[in-house]
This record gives sequence, C-alpha cells and structure tokens, in this order.
Amino acid sequence: MNFGIEISGITLGIIIGVVLSYFIMVTFFGSYFSKFSSNIHDFFFSGQRFAWWLPFVSLMATGIGAYSYLKYSEQGLNTGTNSAMAYMNDWFITPLFFFGWLPLMYFTKTRSIPQYFEKRFNSVTRYITVFILLAYIFYYIGYNLFTIGLAFQGIFGFSPVWTLPLITFFLGTYVSLGGQTAVIFTDLVQGVILYLAGFLAFGYGLYALGGLDEFISYLPIEHRLPFAPFRSNPYFNSVGIFWGDALAGSIAFLFLNQGFLMRFLSIRSVNEARLAGVANLLITLPLSALVVGSVGWIGKSILTKEAALGSSLISSEALQIENTYHTFVNVVGYVIQHNPIVLGIVLAALLAALMSTIDTLINAATAIFIYDIYKPLINKKASDKHYLKTAKLSTLAITFLSLLLTIWFFFQKGTLMSIHYKGIMVIIPSIVTTLLLGMLWNRFNSISACSALIVGVVLTFMTLKFPEWIYPLRNFFYGSPTGDPFLFRALFGMLTSGLTGVIVCLFTQPADKEKIQGYTLNSIDKAMWSFKKGKPNLKIGKRAKGLKLQIDDKLKEGEISLSKTAIEKMKAEKWDIIYIADERWYLGGLRSGHFRLSSAHQLEDNILLISKNTLEKSYLLDHKTVFTKKII
Repeated sequence: MNFGIEISGITLGIIIGVVLSYFIMVTFFGSYFSKFSSNIHDFFFSGQRFAWWLPFVSLMATGIGAYSYLKYSEQGLNTGTNSAMAYMNDWFITPLFFFGWLPLMYFTKTRSIPQYFEKRFNSVTRYITVFILLAYIFYYIGYNLFTIGLAFQGIFGFSPVWTLPLITFFLGTYVSLGGQTAVIFTDLVQGVILYLAGFLAFGYGLYALGGLDEFISYLPIEHRLPFAPFRSNPYFNSVGIFWGDALAGSIAFLFLNQGFLMRFLSIRSVNEARLAGVANLLITLPLSALVVGSVGWIGKSILTKEAALGSSLISSEALQIENTYHTFVNVVGYVIQHNPIVLGIVLAALLAALMSTIDTLINAATAIFIYDIYKPLINKKASDKHYLKTAKLSTLAITFLSLLLTIWFFFQKGTLMSIHYKGIMVIIPSIVTTLLLGMLWNRFNSISACSALIVGVVLTFMTLKFPEWIYPLRNFFYGSPTGDPFLFRALFGMLTSGLTGVIVCLFTQPADKEKIQGYTLNSIDKAMWSFKKGKPNLKIGKRAKGLKLQIDDKLKEGEISLSKTAIEKMKAEKWDIIYIADERWYLGGLRSGHFRLSSAHQLEDNILLISKNTLEKSYLLDHKTVFTKKII
C-alpha cells in the first residue's frame, strides 16, 4: 500500500473489504430503481416528479468528483484556503439561471441543450453544439476516471490498467439499468457519505495537530487568506480565476452541463427547482469547498509543525508527500492510519465522488445521443420502448468509450487544476457566449450563432499552438507579462466568439421574431402558454391533503377529477396542470405525476378520481393517501 506509511496486512484487508462492500451496495442500490424507468422521459428526467430536496441532496454528490478531492487538496496544500475560490464563483450568474435559463428549458419542454439551439436558431447550430457539448462531457468523464486511477495508484499501488476497467463496469451497470432515478437516489446516499468522510478526515487531522488553534498557528499566514493573491502567483491568482473559472467554468457548469441541468429538470416545478438551486448555492457549495480542500490545508499545517518540531506527530515516520497528486491519500492515510474502518469509509468516499459525478455525466451524454442524434437522424418513428432499450445500450457504449479517453490524461503534465482547465477553457467559451447572446438578444440570428461557435472554437483551440495570442489580454488584465496565459484562454474565447457573433449579426437580417417566441428571456410568458397549451394560472393556492384514490376508467389517460372543495383550496381551474404525490414525504416524489384537471366530481371531498392506466404510469398506490398541488 502506498500511503507513504506502513499499513499492516490485517488493516489493508479491512480497508479493501469496506471499499468493496460500498461499491457493491451502491451498484445494487442504484440498479433497484430500474423499475421506475418505464419510458424514455423517466430514464432521463425521472418523469419530472421529485420534491426539491431530493435532487438538492443528490447535487451535493454531483458537485464533488473524484478530481475534486485530489485537485483541491493539491491546491490547498500549495496555496491554502484560497483553493475554495473556484467553488464560490457562482453567485453572480445564478439569477440569470434561476429566472431565465431554467424556466426557458422547463416550459419549452426542451430535452437537451443542443435541442434548444435548434429551436432558437437552426439545425446546423444544433449539431455544432452536439459536437462541442459531447467533447465537454467526455473530457469531464475522462478527467474523473483519470483522477480515480491516480487515487487507487496512490492508495494501493494498483495500476490504473486494472482498476479503471473494473470501476467503469460497475458504473455502466447501474446507470444503464436505472437511468436518472437510479443516479439521483444513488447520489443521495453518496452525498451523505462524501460529507461524512470529508469531515472525518478534517476532524482526524485537527486531532493529530492538537486542535484548531494548532492547525491555524502552523498554517502559514499566506495560506490563511480567503482569496488568491491578486497577481503574485502567476499560476493561481484572483484575476485569472475570475476571467477563467468564474466567467467560463461556472457559467458552463450551470448552463451547459447537461447532467446538472437534467437534475434540476427532474424536479416537479420551476419554483421548487429554484429552491433547490438557492440551497445548492448557500449550503452545498460552501460545504463542498471545505470538504474537498481542507485535507490539503491540514497537510500543510502538519508539514510545517513537523518541520518545526523535528519529529513526527503520530507515528515513527513524518508525513511525506512526494507527489502532490497524492496529497489527499497521503494526508488521510497519515492521520487515520490507526482506524482502518474509518480509513476505509474515507477511501470509499473517493469512489462515491467518482460515481456521483460520472453517473450524471454518462446519463447526460446518453440523453444528447438519443435526443440529438438517434431520434432525429437514425430512427425517427420508433416506439418509446425501443428508445428506452437504445438508451440503456448507449449508456454502456458511452461508458466504455470514456474509459478509452483516459489514456490521453496520463500523458499530460502540470497540476491537476491546470490539466482540468486546459481542456475546459478551450471547449466551452464559444458555446457559453453564443447561448448568452441567444437568450438576451432577440436580434441574434442563426448565421451569427454558427459563426460565433465555429470561429470561437477554432481560434481558442489554436491558442494551444500559439499562446502568444493571449498575451495582450493577460498583460492588460493581469498587469504583468509573467502570468500563465492559460488562465485567460476562456476570456480570449468568449471575446473572439462574441465579437464575431455581434459583427455578423449587425450585417445580416435579424432573427424571426415569431420563431424565437418562448426561447428568449423576454418571452418566458409565451413559453408558459405553450407549456400549458392555454393561459397560465398563476394564482397561489394551497395543497389539498389526505386524498384517497378511486379508479374511474371513464377518465382519459392523464386526466383527474377532484371535489369542488379541493379545487377551490388550490385555486385551480379546468385543465390546469395538477401534481399528485404519495403523502409519505421521505419518498421525495418517487410515486407521483402531473395530470390535467378535467372536472369537479360530486363525491366526498377527500376523493380523487383517476384512471387505472394513469395510476400505474405514475407509480401511485391506490391504498395510499396523496396530496395535490397546482403547478400552472
């Protein structure tokens, strides 16, 4: 075992046993939910049935990948608490996401980001974005697998040649069987494990140091600052982090991460999706920054104290970190070496981090393949059952392809953060810029969108060969010719694609106003009309609770009937969209669905009439009480 410390055979056996038990448990747990994916909409969006808190908790795991533990621990060791800056960059763009992008996607019933580009522009734009987004997703998946390979190599000394195929096999199994529902419920468990493991590692580190005061006193002053130096560190500075990570990375993760967006679109209403987003911003991101970066801070404090004392704190050998890629596993192994069960739990969290991010990305890549390639180009008129089967097979194929892509990462040099940014800041800037212009500017047309995408991608990619193109931007914003230009590559990409798009747009015909209704920020009301197929009912009502289901096969599929009392309580009207869910809160909407209110019946107030077919498709149980809520 390669922790940089000696581990006994018994301890090693316990650790491996805990890790394998976790792996098998999560795989079978996720696979169980295959019975809740009876159609393609369930497979990718869980029928849009969940309460806000369930996807929110699962977002805790989605936001932390295997790379997060390794990348931010390494950065925390090198620069201190300012490693958390990348997790705190989302605040400035979230209002546009909550009140613009999210309702546009929800109310237009858009299933993929490229599909939005076709509706807003044209089919050519759609397929350019398919290429860009799949490159973005596959890069993320490959990077995650690469970092988990590094972690296993650092922990057990196992070659990634053997560990990665096995891990990938388990991932492909439960994602292909259960789809989005399996991903959400599996990530729910993994999110708890991730946070528990992170705080355990931090707590054991504080104990090894002798408490919080010792931790702070031995952490160098420059490592205690909340923000990276303005420009004294050419490879990690506040200017570059904003223009690189915040401007392109954070916008891309919120607006263009198909997996992240699908998680929000699995929630039962736009308002509850916004609630999940606010909770993610105020709770998940700060805690995640602490969980993934704190081990590096602990490691730096231990190294400083041991150097001052001239001896080890808790064993015969002092902490050693020969390869900063292994900061997390070296520090964790050192501070928890005497408790193999806890050590196994923390290491299992690395698996949780891997699975919780990659399962989302694999599901997202499959959604793009089905909705943007297979259905429109290969088989337009197949049954829903056929598309579901194809989605499951595609998931396995995408998982295997992702495994092959990891080979490239093992030949890269630099810190884990620089390797991450190297790809993201080349791929993302042009599509981010085009999306924002399309949402905010009605005149922006398909010709200008295609031009912005192509020119932006090509020129940004060429800066890998000609980095001097970025020097003027670096010198202007950074104020020095010594800063690393890769931090400003995203800004270069956004400026070139933005200028191209604006210039072309000004010299061509404006976009068709009728065609783009419902797909721009100032036409969300049109999207709501289209979603309901009628005038939206925005009156605020209350839930009707304690209702009993009664079968009435005279009702058409997707329609329900309620008492006049229940209707008045919800302030509902005929043909409003009504959400019905099992009253057991802990299910989080697993047994629920959206229906049309067809009429008021004359039976008891607590009776809800529904057809048998509609009941079965929503996974409701006729012997359990439900509540109803007007959506729109």
